[in-house]
Amino acid sequence: MSRSWCIIGCCLWLIACGGDEAAKSDAGGGYFGHIDSGTAGQESDASGDGAGKDASKDADTDGGSESPVSRGRYLVHHAAACVECHTPRDAVGRLDEARALSGVECLRDTVPGDDGSGCLHSGNLTNHETGLKNRADGEIKAMFLEGMRPNGKALHPIMPYWVLANMSEGDADAIVAYLRTVPPIAHMVPPNQAPHDNVAAPMVRWPKEDLPRPQPEYVQKAAAERGRYIAASLGTCIECHTPRKADGTSDTARAFRGGLNYQRDELLLPAAFFPPVISSANLTPHSDGLAGWTVADVVKALKDGRDREGNSLCPPMAGGMGAFGGLSQADAEDIAHYLLSLPPGEGKVVDECKAPF
Repeated sequence: MSRSWCIIGCCLWLIACGGDEAAKSDAGGGYFGHIDSGTAGQESDASGDGAGKDASKDADTDGGSESPVSRGRYLVHHAAACVECHTPRDAVGRLDEARALSGVECLRDTVPGDDGSGCLHSGNLTNHETGLKNRADGEIKAMFLEGMRPNGKALHPIMPYWVLANMSEGDADAIVAYLRTVPPIAHMVPPNQAPHDNVAAPMVRWPKEDLPRPQPEYVQKAAAERGRYIAASLGTCIECHTPRKADGTSDTARAFRGGLNYQRDELLLPAAFFPPVISSANLTPHSDGLAGWTVADVVKALKDGRDREGNSLCPPMAGGMGAFGGLSQADAEDIAHYLLSLPPGEGKVVDECKAPF
């Protein structure tokens, strides 16, 4: 099997990893390239672009006057970053707009060097028979909210349904509404390879009551609460920036403290430019995290993909020209307020990685 140069998107792997058969394809990041929110399904939505909307708006409502398709487009292409893992890349790692959301073969390779095992694939999310065309709305939502395929089998937890389960009903419906408008692309994604081809049961949902809350004394508490929804329920920042316990589940007591390690070879990154292990950063205001950072600093990291010193952030962070580059200013600021409002906690970052671009 050929191995494409793919990166895992840090904040969302939308529908599933791997497929099974035509008309039952279950859909499962990034640094080069960016697919604008208006490139797929634009003709189907006459309400205007949703990229400037506040992604926290729908935490408890239906998003007001914004159409479901417009909101869904913004979520898929930016706030939830689905495009990062469900869009193939070209030879230099840029998202291939001509194949937007059509699925990626061997998105992550846990057994590098063995073409017969280790590959986890992301599914075809387009409105095609090999994608989601023949799936009911409830079946699609069951995949990205519950981790259950229509055939009754569980999805691999690389797809963070166990985090997305906490998103609002309105946002889940908006995502489905938008996916119905995505131009069809024929791409039958193969089943995941062993040992990922037979998941016993879905991972248990992250308890909503355990999602970290802003410290009571934080001044911009309303903004921080909006950011909590985006970072911990709507997107998957909490999944990538939380260390794992021995059983592979997230250590909820250490949420956002970083130290989730990604093997360079699993991400199919070139050894000439990246260290063997890339650790997710501590996003709490601790001395080994975001202590001393301002809201503007965090927004720059999200939207420009660069830290306070101007260094490029390493994959799988989806900033810069990736999905988070298209976050609205309001959403990026709300996320920043939330992260800076968290209780500081010591992280376990193995090494600081600076991308060569």
